[in-house]
Amino acid sequence: MFVDTVTSIGPAHAAAISRKPMARLAVISDIHGNLVAFEEVLRDIDSARVDAVLCLGDTVGYGPESKECLALMRRACRLAIRGNHEDALIDDAQMPLWNSVARTGIAYARRTMTHDELEFVAELPGSFSIAHVAFAVHDSPVPSDAAHGYLRTAEDAAFAFRGVSEPICLVGHTHIPGCFSTTSRTDCQVVAPEEVTLFTPQDPEVGGVMMYDLSRFGRTIMNPGSVGQPRDGDPRASYAIVDLEHSLVEFRRVAYDIELAARRFRAAGLPEATFERLALGA
Repeated sequence: MFVDTVTSIGPAHAAAISRKPMARLAVISDIHGNLVAFEEVLRDIDSARVDAVLCLGDTVGYGPESKECLALMRRACRLAIRGNHEDALIDDAQMPLWNSVARTGIAYARRTMTHDELEFVAELPGSFSIAHVAFAVHDSPVPSDAAHGYLRTAEDAAFAFRGVSEPICLVGHTHIPGCFSTTSRTDCQVVAPEEVTLFTPQDPEVGGVMMYDLSRFGRTIMNPGSVGQPRDGDPRASYAIVDLEHSLVEFRRVAYDIELAARRFRAAGLPEATFERLALGA
């Protein structure tokens, strides 16, 4: 399996990576300036024998270490895209639409960034595709309004399938891991909500893995969950490994030092809501 695109972490890197093997992929999203969680996830990825790490955006925002997370993402990820928090970082026009907690996180991140770092963020693509097998975008494969669309329900996914031509579409944004699948193999076809199968991984065991078989379906929209701010009731960092060769998804949870992360949030003077929710996974 090979990358079949020139869209990558930055235009300068495209030619160098465009023909490297990409069969087993670690997919991460929504790190949100939580360096403690990100470092722990990368340690877990190191043991998982993947070909590449892909980031679906929102590396920045909310947390106190957006700058450090961005630098680590640049080193660790072969491909990455912008999320809505990266968009806000480089475009003030979106800020009035956001709540005060989110605005504070973006303003804090922006103060820490150099001009070169902001330019790097601006150059990140909004999406990429892999060998006509997978398509990656932060929120939805169907262009949404300025508030950005969330795929939470079968109804949301049914509409979004009109933007999916590849067997698998990778999205983040909701901070909730899972899959929406349909047996329909017709490119970019809208399906009825009752034709959508929802899979929500639930694994109480630390270090456990939940498997999902993609081969039973024509098209699947997969969300790896959030590294830095999970919102599915499980406070552990969440990510996924996609095996394109065997059509499997492994949903993985990684425990990290939430108290240490919360202390860093507090020391930066960020709103309590940003770190109180870490222990709740909400």
